[in-house]
Amino acid sequence: MKIAIVAAEVGPEAKVGGLADVIRALPQAFKQAGTLPSVILPAYRALLQRRNIEQFADNLAVELGASRERFRVLRSEGVGGVPLFLIDHPGFFDREGIYGDRHGDYPDNFQRFVFFGRAAAMVAAMLEPDIVHAHDWHAAATLIVLRADPALRARFEATSLIFTIHNLAFQGIASPDLFPLLGIDPSWFSTAFLEFYGRLNLMKGAVVLSDAVNTVSPSYAFEIVHDPALGFGLEGVLRQKGDRFIGILNGADYDEWNPASDELIAVRYSPSRPTGKKACLYDLREELGLPHRRTTPVIAMITRMTPQKGVDLVGAGLDRLVALDVQIVMLANGDPQLEAFFKSAEARYPDHLRVNLKFDNALAHRIQAGSDMFMMPSRFEPCGLTQMYALKYGNPPIARATGGLRDTVSEFDPTTGRGNGFLFERSEPEALLEATARAVHTFRNPSLWRRLMDNCFQANFSWSTTAEKYLSWFKQIHSQRHPVQA
Repeated sequence: MKIAIVAAEVGPEAKVGGLADVIRALPQAFKQAGTLPSVILPAYRALLQRRNIEQFADNLAVELGASRERFRVLRSEGVGGVPLFLIDHPGFFDREGIYGDRHGDYPDNFQRFVFFGRAAAMVAAMLEPDIVHAHDWHAAATLIVLRADPALRARFEATSLIFTIHNLAFQGIASPDLFPLLGIDPSWFSTAFLEFYGRLNLMKGAVVLSDAVNTVSPSYAFEIVHDPALGFGLEGVLRQKGDRFIGILNGADYDEWNPASDELIAVRYSPSRPTGKKACLYDLREELGLPHRRTTPVIAMITRMTPQKGVDLVGAGLDRLVALDVQIVMLANGDPQLEAFFKSAEARYPDHLRVNLKFDNALAHRIQAGSDMFMMPSRFEPCGLTQMYALKYGNPPIARATGGLRDTVSEFDPTTGRGNGFLFERSEPEALLEATARAVHTFRNPSLWRRLMDNCFQANFSWSTTAEKYLSWFKQIHSQRHPVQA
C-alpha cells in the first residue's frame, strides 16, 4: 500500500502544535508496518536547512486565480527514512513562521494553503499512491481538487481519499470571492459541497469529497457530532458520513518522549528505577529558582495560552491554587493578555509560579521529567499528546474530561488503586480547583502516590497500535470505495 500524506507541519523543524508530532511519527509507524508512506509538505525556511535535500521536480506551476505560481519539488528523508517531498515556493513559504510571526497570522494564509493543496495534488499524481491522507484544513484543497478537477478525478478514480481532522475549530473559511483560486467549476460552490453560510469552507469540502473522515480520538468524534458548541457548524456534515466518520486515538512518540532514554533530562529513570525522577525535580527547581519543598508538588503546564486550553481557568483560580501550596511551572505562549497576566502573577508568587513564554523543546523535556503532576484544563481537546508524555514520565494528569483527555486519563480511586489521574467535568475554576485538591491530597500520601505513579508508567499509547488501526481502516475503505458524485 502506497500512502501519500499531505500536511502543513512536521516535527521538529516545522512545528506549531501536535499535528507536527503526528506527521513526524505516524509515517514511520506506517513504514514499520510494511507500507510505503511519503509526506508532502511546504518547503518552509526551517525545512530548507536540512542537509539531505535534492531536487525531485522543477519548472512546475499552478494557476492561482489570475496569477501563475511557479514552484519546484525537493526531496528529503524524514524519521525512519520516510521520503519528504517539499513544495518550494519562496514567496509563500520562505518566511519566519509557519502560519504567522510575532505580528500575528499571515494575511494570505488562505492563498498560501490553497496553493499548497493544489501543488500537493500534482505531487501526489507523480507518486501514484493507493491512499491520499490529508490533515486539517491546510491540506484540504488537495482532496477537493482530486475529486472536483475532471482530469485529476479520472486519474485518481482508484485512489482512496482520507481526511483527518485534528481541530474542528479551524476550518479554512474565506470569502466566496476567493473560490476561483481552487481552479474548479463554480458549481462546486453549493450547500452540498463547499458553501458554508455564504462563505467558502475548505474543511467542509474535504469532508464531503473524501471517501472517509476521522478525527484523533473516539470521544472527540462523538462530541463534535452531538454537541453543536464543539461541532462549529459541521456536525450535520459529519453525521452524514455515517460509519465513514470515526475516531482513532493518536499515539505517543516514545522514541522521543521516554525518561528511560531521554538525553535532555538530568537523570534517566524508568518504572523499575524511579528514583532518578527526584534528581530531575531537584534539577528543575534549581534551574528555575524555585525553593525545594518536599511536601510541595510541582505542577507542569506545557500548552498554548488560549481559552481553548483552559489557561484562563487557571488564571481565575490562581490565588486558590497557590493556597494549596503547589508550585506551577508553565511553558506556554499565545494570547497577549494571558501572557501579561501570568508574568505579573509570577512576580506576585515568586516561590510558587514560573512562566516561560518562549517554547524550548529541551526545557519541555526537563519539565516533564522534573514535575509531579501535569495540568490540562482544556475546554475541548481533540486528542492531546502532552498528557500521554506526562503519563510516561510518571506525572498524573489533572485534566478536564473531554475529547482525547477522557480517552487517556482515568480518575484515580484510592480504594481500589485504579486510575492514572484526576478529572473534572465542568469548565469552571472551582471544578479545576477541586480536582487539584484531590491530587495534592493524594500526593501527600506516599504509598498512594507511588501506586498512582506506577499506573501512569503502565500507560501505553504506542504509535504502532495507532498505525495498525489506521491501516485496517484504510483497507476497509479502499475495498468499499464509492466515489462522491458531483
